[in-house]
Amino acid sequence: MGDFHKIRPFKILAVVMATVAVVLTVISLAGPDWVSVKFYEGKLQKSWGLWWECWRVHVSFEMCVGADWLAGCAAMVFLALIADAIATIMGLWGLFVKRRLPYVLAGVLCIIAAMFHIISLIIYPVKFTAEVTGNDDNKAETAQFVFDWTYGIAWGAVIFLVGATVFFFIRVRDEDNAQPMKVMADKPTVYYQP
Repeated sequence: MGDFHKIRPFKILAVVMATVAVVLTVISLAGPDWVSVKFYEGKLQKSWGLWWECWRVHVSFEMCVGADWLAGCAAMVFLALIADAIATIMGLWGLFVKRRLPYVLAGVLCIIAAMFHIISLIIYPVKFTAEVTGNDDNKAETAQFVFDWTYGIAWGAVIFLVGATVFFFIRVRDEDNAQPMKVMADKPTVYYQP
């Protein structure tokens, strides 16, 4: 019998999950709705993302957050996007060269991307909450704030990155073990001997 082509469904699934994570990361990076803030003044509601430091609530009041941690969160999400895109390319390359090294590198890059995401997803709510509730002016003006859909999309990217990491690291058995019904040309199996 001739050689047969091994299909690696776990690796294909890992590449698909890494690609979905790239799309979700782009949406979370570009989306303006990480936090939705409601103000007492005129029932005004504003969405806050990774790129806005200040909002003018009314003529006499402007709500601002620190630029340093906000830029740090945006940079970490951007680095996660780069690491995830390279992991996707490495996974695709692994599908064509049929070697384990590209999958391992892609898995490591997915871990790095997930860590960047998780760090930014922890820093953002902690710092935002501390700044909004710690400033007496903001507390007087802010009715409530909730984390919005783009923040949830970023957590979705983390879930897909973790799944891609697991599937990149799964080891596929050898060809002979994976195909027990393959006909052996050298020695046929004998069940009965007279």
